[in-house]
Amino acid sequence: MTEVSSSEASRPKPPRIRFSPAISSREISPDRSSYFNGHGSSSGSESDDVKASLLPKPVGWATRRRNYRGWWRDNWGNAVLITALVVLSVGFGTIVWENEGGSEPVIDDPELLVTARHGVVSSDVDVCSQIGVDTMKKGGNAVDAAIATAACIGTINMFASGVGGGGFMVVRMADGTSKSFNFREAAPAKASRDMYNENALLAQVGGLAVAVPGEVHGFAAAHQMFGALPWKDVWEPSINLNTEGFQVTPTLQSIILKEEQFFYDNKKDWPFLFSEAGSLVVTSDVVKRPEYAATLSTIAGNGTGDVYHGVHEFYNGSLASQLTQAIQAANGIVTESDFSKYYTVVSDTVNTTFLGNEVFTCPPPCSGPVMLEGLNIAEGLPMSDPKAPNSHHYLIEVMKWLSAGRTELGDPFDSIVSDNAVRIAELNTKEYAESVRANISSERTYSWEHYNPAYEPNDPKGTSHLSVIDKDGNAVALTTTVNLYWGAKLHDLVTGVVLNSEMDDFSIPGRSNAYHLEPSVYNYIQPFKRPLSSTAPTIIVDENGHAMMVIGASGGSRIVTGVFEAIIKKVVWGYSLLDTIRSPRLHHQLIPEVVYCEEAVEDRILVELESKGHVVSRKRRGEAAGGSVMQGAWRDPETGMMEGVADWWRKGGKARGY
Repeated sequence: MTEVSSSEASRPKPPRIRFSPAISSREISPDRSSYFNGHGSSSGSESDDVKASLLPKPVGWATRRRNYRGWWRDNWGNAVLITALVVLSVGFGTIVWENEGGSEPVIDDPELLVTARHGVVSSDVDVCSQIGVDTMKKGGNAVDAAIATAACIGTINMFASGVGGGGFMVVRMADGTSKSFNFREAAPAKASRDMYNENALLAQVGGLAVAVPGEVHGFAAAHQMFGALPWKDVWEPSINLNTEGFQVTPTLQSIILKEEQFFYDNKKDWPFLFSEAGSLVVTSDVVKRPEYAATLSTIAGNGTGDVYHGVHEFYNGSLASQLTQAIQAANGIVTESDFSKYYTVVSDTVNTTFLGNEVFTCPPPCSGPVMLEGLNIAEGLPMSDPKAPNSHHYLIEVMKWLSAGRTELGDPFDSIVSDNAVRIAELNTKEYAESVRANISSERTYSWEHYNPAYEPNDPKGTSHLSVIDKDGNAVALTTTVNLYWGAKLHDLVTGVVLNSEMDDFSIPGRSNAYHLEPSVYNYIQPFKRPLSSTAPTIIVDENGHAMMVIGASGGSRIVTGVFEAIIKKVVWGYSLLDTIRSPRLHHQLIPEVVYCEEAVEDRILVELESKGHVVSRKRRGEAAGGSVMQGAWRDPETGMMEGVADWWRKGGKARGY
C-alpha cells in the first residue's frame, strides 16, 4: 500500500458525473427446459441477468422491462462493476446495538473456532450449522447446505428470517462459475410513492408493511442451478424441527422479551411463543410450529420432491391464496396476482481485485459493491500495519466514503436509477478510488459534506447471514431477512409464516432525518420495485482460483462497514479468523458524524482518532453500534484446511464442520 498526500482543503473533490447513457433493453425469460440442464448449471454462453421463473408463466403474467440489463451487459468490461446503495441508517443521535445471545464468552473456548477438512458452515444458530454440515455429509454441496441451514434459521430465529422474507445469495462454484441470486421482496402492484405520507409507522407494522416474499423462489432458483441433493432433502431437517420441537436459545428469548408486551397483547396470534402455563417461552423451553412444518412440507413438494410443485403452491396456489388473505385481513394490499408475478433475478456477480485476490459479491439492490468500492480505496492507502497510528483513521475515512457512495443507488428496475448508471459505474473503478485517496488526509477528518452524499434511507434489523465452503471448494454467502425484528409483526396462524416489513426499506417523501437530508428519489416506492438492501454477502478467491474467505453480516448499515473491516483485518492485518469475528469493531456511516466503537477497542486508537477530529462514542458491550453480527469461513490457501467462526459473542451463533 502506498503513501498518500496529506494536503487538505486545496484538493479537488472527485467529480460527480450526471448524464443519461443510452440504455438498451433485453428481457430473458427462459423456460425451465432451456435454462436448467440436468446438473442444475447455467446453459448458454452469456451470463446476463435472468428472470428465473422456475414455473410455466402464471395466469396474469405481466412482463417487467429490466432496462438496466442491456446496460449491464454492454458496459461490464468498461465499468468493472456497479455499486449498490446500502440502507444508510440516519437517526437522532445514538444507534443502539445489543448483545443478543448469552453471557460473556470464554475467550479460548475451542468450540468457537471450528477446523475441518471437508466443509464448514457458519450461522447464527448452532443446530442450524450442524444441519448444514449433515447435508454435506449426505452428498449435498455448499448450495444444498446453505438452503438447509437457512430453512433452519427461519425456523428457530423466525424473528429475523424465514419464507416470509427474502434476501441475496452469492454462489461461487469450484469450476469458476459464480452467480448472484436476488430474491429481495418486491412492492405490490397497488403500492405508490406516497402511501405512507400520513403515517410512516404503517410501513413497519401490519399488512401494509408487507412486500411479496422472495425466499422460496430464490432458494428454488439456486437449487435448480447448482444443487446436488433432491429438493425435499434440504427441507426435511427443518420440517422435523418444527414438528418435533426445538429448544429456545438465549438469543430467541432476548428478542422475544424486547416485544414482551406486544406478544401478551396479541397472544392468540402467536401461540407457539407461549408455554402451556400461559407465559412466554424462555431458554431451553421446547417450541413446536406444526403449521409452519406443514408449509415447509408443501414447499418441499409434499413428499414428491418436485420443486416446481412447491414453488407453484407458494406463488400460484394454496399458500399464495392463504398468505394474501392474511395480509389483506391486516389491511395490506398484496394480491395473489402479485405473488404470481414474482421472480428471482439471477445475474453475474460483481467483483474487484484486492491485493492479488478476487472479491465477489451481489449487484444492486444488494450493497456488496459498495464494500468493493471501499476495498478499491483501501488498497492504495498506507494501512497495512494495525499498530500504525493512522491505520484506523484510514479505516474510518474509507467507511465514510463508502457510506457516501451507497447513497447514489437503488433498484435498477427504476428508470431514475438507470439514468444514473454512468455515475454508479464510476464509483467502483480503480480510477475513482485513486481520486478519493487524493481527498483523504492523514491528519484530519472532514464534515459529512466533503464526502458528497446524496440522501438518507433506513436501517433493517431482522437479518441473518451464513457462510459455507464444501469439500470441493464450492462456496456460498447467503443473507436473508424479514427486515425489522418480527417483520411486520404479522404471523399467519394457518401457514405459520412470519411476514416481512420490507416496505419500510423504501424512502418516504418528506420524511427527512435529523440532519435535514432528504429521502432518496432512487428509493421511492414503485410497483414491483425492490427496496435497497444493506446486505453484503461476499466471497474472496485466492490467486489460484480457490475460494478462500466467505463473509457477511447482519446489522443494518453496519453490515457493509463490518464486512469491509473484517476483510481488512483478515487479509491485510493478518488476524486469525477467530480474532476477525470476535474482535471489537469500529463503525462510521457518515451521518451521524460519530465513530461508534465496541468496548475493548484500545484507548490509543480512540485517542488517535480524536486527535484527527473524529467524534468517538465509546459503548459498553450491549450498546455498541459497531457490533454487526458476522459469520465467516476460511480456507487456508496452502494447506486446504478450513475454519469456521460464527458470532457467538453478539448473537450466540456457532460454526460446525467435518
